[in-house]
Amino acid sequence: MKKYGFLVLLLAGIIGSFALGVSTGYNRHAPFRLLKKYWSGPNVDPSFHNVGRNLHLDRYTSAETDPLKKTGVYLTYGQSNAENGGQYGYSVRSEVYQFVLGETFVYEDPSIGGICQGGSVWGMLGDKLIERGIHEQVVFANCAWGGIRISKLKEGHYLQYLIDQYNGLMKKFGRVDGILFHQGESDNFTEGVLAYYDNYSEFLENLNKAGIHVPVYLSRASLCGKGHPLNKNLTDIQDQLIADFGTVKEGPNTDMIIARGDRIKDDCHFTLSGYDKFAEMWVKCLVKEK
Repeated sequence: MKKYGFLVLLLAGIIGSFALGVSTGYNRHAPFRLLKKYWSGPNVDPSFHNVGRNLHLDRYTSAETDPLKKTGVYLTYGQSNAENGGQYGYSVRSEVYQFVLGETFVYEDPSIGGICQGGSVWGMLGDKLIERGIHEQVVFANCAWGGIRISKLKEGHYLQYLIDQYNGLMKKFGRVDGILFHQGESDNFTEGVLAYYDNYSEFLENLNKAGIHVPVYLSRASLCGKGHPLNKNLTDIQDQLIADFGTVKEGPNTDMIIARGDRIKDDCHFTLSGYDKFAEMWVKCLVKEK
């Protein structure tokens, strides 16, 4: 009898842990952690690990937004902290979607379009924007590519993918509210810093040539592990770009997210608690401009 009582309590505890994880959106509670060790989520597949964009659309749930609702539409661009480089385990609670190649899907990590297999900040940001009443629905089109310098992002197939996504969003929704840009870590060395202003200026010029005239929310970012420590020279340049160009708006300063537990072991990418702070910063920047 005692044996059965123990099993009932154990089962109740497991169910309670799942319920807590699902209700909070932070699926990091046991037994989620244990499951994550063996199962990285329904969309994770080694076939697209760092070899190209995740375009496994059959693994995601197709959905349409409600045209009568107040919808936020955003492009995301940059390197790994703008895509799926961080801790996996957040599930959206509200009407957050992702867009690619003319189609809309329920938002789920790893986000479509990225190259990494982990979690991103965007689902959490979408929930916060809806909870604060900024939007009723949010759509993200992820165009970022991990480990890439601004000299590459400013042109070529990286930029063309963003342009194609922009045109697709305009065709489907009639507008794009902004480009959420987070990058700088890969340029955190002497030559990268010296060339950053000019390279970013060229990026903006190329957007203009492509007919993209929307706000670009530029993050301040330099920190990425021991090889790329905090670099005020780089973030000062990013601040100068915000000051000099009318289309460039203030994004988060993630160099401020350095508390223990906010970054994973590489001291570069974010944990769920770090993403929570990152998302709060994004909300403040977007609300400030609106």
